[in-house]
Parts: sequence; structure tokens; C-alpha cells
Amino acid sequence: MSWRFKICSVEEMKWIDEEASKRGVDHLLLMEDAGTAVFNLVHRVFGVYGRRFLVVAGTGNNGGDALVAARRIYSYGGFVEVYIVGEPDRYREPARRNYEITSKLGVPLKILRSEEGLGDLEKSISLSDVIVVGLIGIGLKGEVKGLVRLVVEAINKSGKPVVSVDIASGIDGNNGLVRGVAVKSTYTVTFGLPKIGNVLYPGYYYCGKLYVSRLSYPPDLLGCDRIRVEFNTPLKPPERLKWGHKGSFGKLLVVAGARYYYGAPYYSSYSFLKAGGGYSRLAAPKSVIPVLASRCSEVVYHPMDETTEGSLSMGNYESILRIIDEHGVDIVVLGPGTSLNEETQELIRKLAGAINKPLLIDGDGLTAISKDPSIIKKRKAGTILTPHPLEFTRLTGVDLSDLREDPVGYIRRASQDLNSYIVLKGAHSLIANPDGRVYVNMTGNPGMAKAGMGDVLNGVITAMYGVGFRDLGEATRMGVLVHGLAGDLAAEEVGEDGVTPEAVMEYLPRAVKILRENPEYILEKYLPGEI
Repeated sequence: MSWRFKICSVEEMKWIDEEASKRGVDHLLLMEDAGTAVFNLVHRVFGVYGRRFLVVAGTGNNGGDALVAARRIYSYGGFVEVYIVGEPDRYREPARRNYEITSKLGVPLKILRSEEGLGDLEKSISLSDVIVVGLIGIGLKGEVKGLVRLVVEAINKSGKPVVSVDIASGIDGNNGLVRGVAVKSTYTVTFGLPKIGNVLYPGYYYCGKLYVSRLSYPPDLLGCDRIRVEFNTPLKPPERLKWGHKGSFGKLLVVAGARYYYGAPYYSSYSFLKAGGGYSRLAAPKSVIPVLASRCSEVVYHPMDETTEGSLSMGNYESILRIIDEHGVDIVVLGPGTSLNEETQELIRKLAGAINKPLLIDGDGLTAISKDPSIIKKRKAGTILTPHPLEFTRLTGVDLSDLREDPVGYIRRASQDLNSYIVLKGAHSLIANPDGRVYVNMTGNPGMAKAGMGDVLNGVITAMYGVGFRDLGEATRMGVLVHGLAGDLAAEEVGEDGVTPEAVMEYLPRAVKILRENPEYILEKYLPGEI
């Protein structure tokens, strides 16, 4: 995979730094490249000559990068003032050298050592047109406290445009978490590769519009297989056969629903057709079928026997397996809205172990499987699991706070352990493959945080399998991408608040059309810019 789509951890970026240094790309050169990249962004977006800039620098290498940017702004005729937050004696090479150069050039430079100087800083902030911030980079350790926290709060309160150096100060580069407080940036220029903290929320929010500069890093280091996190980029679907019939584009069986649970079976089965799938069947309790059939006549229904609570009974086990076999079903969705009835939960576990087709498990199906995950490990056909964070913790036993600290690591390990493709649903969902690769999906919006949205995702993922992505990992990735893209198209039309599962389904055909005909639109809209 090209370095263009890679994302790295803090540790991986430090490894790239050291390996590049061994080849003669030393840290002084990289710092000059980095500061120049920030300057180039400032020059491109705001212009420099005659404008007022404030550069706020810490005493680490992130501050050294900011000092290079200050020097370049000064050389191009910008009015620039620099504040060093902390003791300049703490600078080490190559940041020390850039501090000395900046001092000798005559750039107005002040040292902020205590709260007493905050008033002067606030005045400089008020007079500036643009603020460049290089307080803390990816070397952040612990929470932002004391004087640095006060500086960050003063910058955020100003409402001025902010350009951050590498990552918004205060954001953890490995997970996107805010460590106490973080700079709310308008733009961020990150170096080498985007860091995980640049692209996961809330870090992505604090970074603003993200740009990447490759500096002078060797491309083989940026693109090496050691780095196994990537953006979820569009893959062109196979062409629809002109002579194809409904069976040519996938046969789905959805096992879903219970009394009072109508949305899950409806959205899971119908969205398959809206996203391009060919033949959709639904096995649901017989009491809910009339309601669903009146709403959607395109799906083929299989009324199932019920428990006293109106959920699927164990007596349906053989019938469901027979439907899969006799009707040539290609892929199965199991579990949405099936309830927590004990008999039904046992049925789901039994079916999960017996179905010999690719299987997507969601919702109450995940709760059932979490009681005995070994069922999934033993499956020979491919498995897709689509948990939200709480479902993931039940499935794996991982504490939610630990998951937030290392989402990429935990989803990777779970995917390998369960031999399953896992979608950790949320803002910028993560998709993990059993081979250790993890993809960050950039489509979607907050309006999609509504009940029923995951059920639409079930149908879209299985539709991607039906239209020809017979690699289950690719089908999963494109399903997540298309689902989010349809949500974004809906939000553009009706606003985020009005985005419903029904609205997303209506935009699925347009989203698939973009994937087929204009994948560059997706790359340009959702991936970081290059500087």
C-alpha cells in the first residue's frame, strides 16, 4: 500500500525518524522541512506579507519546528512575534540551534515563565491575525497543566485562526484523546504520516483541516509494511453484469426481529437492495411479518415460530439452515433486534456455529456470542462482527477506559483472536482484519448517531459482498465507507439533525454511484491535504 494512505502511531513515527537519520536525513534537516511546511500552509491560506502573526512555541522539538516557521514568516515580510513558554535552557539540538538563529535575526521574542506574563500574551493574541502553535507535539506525556494549560485556554478563548504544528497541542497522538486541554486548531500540518491522534475523535476535531507534509523521509519508510493502519480508501466495485439476474448480485438471508422490534429486520434486509444487492430474504417471528411486508414488498419473508415473548424460538433452527441450503444463500446477517430472550440467544449461538456461509453478527447477536466467543473462533467461513464500544467490551472483556486508550491495538488483537473482521462503530469507525491491518473510515457524521443506523450498515456491507467484493474484508470496508457517504449526502440535503436510517437508505444508490464512477471525489473530500 502506498504511503499516501498510511497512518502511524507515535512509536512508529519515532522509528521512522531514527531510520531516516541513519540514512543521513538528520533531525536538523527534518526540523527545517517541518517549519517550512507550516510556513507554506500559512502562506497559501492566509498570505504573509504585511500580516500579523503570533508564534507560541514550547521548549521541545515541536517548538523548534514553530521557530523555523517564525523565521520564514519574518523573512517573507510578515509581522511576527514569538512567545517561548518555559525555559529556553531546556532546548536540545536541533531546536536549540533554531532558537539561537531566531534570537539573532531580530525577531521579537519573549519568554513566558509564569502566569504574570499572561496579560502580555493575551494582548499579543488580540493583535495577531493568525496564531501558529507548537507547544507540545507527539511527545506529550500526561495531562496539560499549569502555565501551558493557561496558554492553551487563552488561545482557544481568542477565536483567532490557529495553525498547529504536527498535532493540536494537548492531543494524545496514539488515540486522539484530550489530555486535560487541547488547542482548537483551524489547520494542522502533520509530518511524515498522519498520527492516529490526528484522525480519531476528538483529536480530529481539534486538528481542524488536516494537511500532511512528507518532509524528506524516504518513501519506503513511510510505506513500509510495519505500519498497518491505513485510511479506508475507495475500491472500485466489479462492473454489474449486463446479462446478470437477481441471483448474480448476492442472495442474503437476515435472521432478525422480535415483537416490538421492527426497525432492525426492515433496515437490515431492505438496505441490501438499496445498495445494489440482488435477493433479500428475512426470517423473522411470524407476528411481525405482516407489519414489515406492508412496509417493504421487495423482501421475501419467512415467518418463524415464536417464544411466548414474541422472539425466535429454538424450533426454527433446522428451518433456517434449510432456507440457507435450499435457496443458495450467499451471506447471512444474524441477530439484529432478536431480543435478549434466553431461548433466542441460545438459538443464535447454535446457528452461528452451524452456518457455513459468510456471516455478519450484529446487535443482540453480539450479546449472545459474547457468552461464548469460542463459537466464532471455530467457524470456517468468514465472520464479520459490528459492535459499538459497549458491545465490544462485552465481547472481549476489555474495560471501556482501556479501549479508549488504545482502540487500534484492542480491535486488532480482537480481530486476530476471533479470526473475524470487526467494525468498531463510532465517529471514524475502525475496521480490523485478521491479518492485523486496521482501517480508519472517514465518512459519516454526528447525525447518524441514531437507533437503526447500524442495521442499515448490515445491509450495505452484505450488499458489497453481493455486488462482487468477494474478499470479505474489502466488502466490509466498502460497506462502512458507502454507509457513511450516504449519511453525508443526506446531511448535505436535510442537515445533520434530520438524518435518519430511512434517509440514509434513500441516498445509498447515489453513494454507490460515486464509489463506482468518481472515487477521486471521496479521496479529495475525506483524506488530508498535501503541503
